[in-house]
Amino acid sequence: MLERAPVREFRSWYCDSRRWDGYAPRPGDVVIATPPKVGTTWTQQIVNLLIFQSAEPRPVSMLSPWIDNRFKGPVGPVLETIEAQTHRRFLKSHLPLDGLPIYDEVRYIHVARGGRDACMSYLNHINGYTALAWAGLDAAGMDEPQIGRPLPRPRKPRGSSFITGWRAGGQRPVLDVAVVL
Repeated sequence: MLERAPVREFRSWYCDSRRWDGYAPRPGDVVIATPPKVGTTWTQQIVNLLIFQSAEPRPVSMLSPWIDNRFKGPVGPVLETIEAQTHRRFLKSHLPLDGLPIYDEVRYIHVARGGRDACMSYLNHINGYTALAWAGLDAAGMDEPQIGRPLPRPRKPRGSSFITGWRAGGQRPVLDVAVVL
């Protein structure tokens, strides 16, 4: 039974909370709802091991679909995959909890990570995007009237502000201390 409808709607280059409108919960479903780069896949793998009670390798991305992912195609096939699953289902989301429907019979797992660490991990992640990945995300943004623009690119490579500032000083620092992020 629906305990709480989503409080807010979220739409970005990556996610669209409206895609959860077609989700039909089952008792025991698990929703792993975490921000990007804080341990989502790691948590999915732990839940996979607990559900199947086996260390046999399984494709977590197929077993634990990402419903709110908007850049890999329409939601219909994702919902069909979820509906066809006969095991205890565990689903992925990068939405905040107030963007998800909350059901009595569904369990929710949220993972947190230090903000600076998560941001640096995310920056490292997007710096590895291929031209094809950027094109897909750009298209998702352009197709969404509320966004209407390509995904912004990182301004500088990781760590460049720190290194530039260090070099601009022109002198060796008083303390031999370096911050490693």
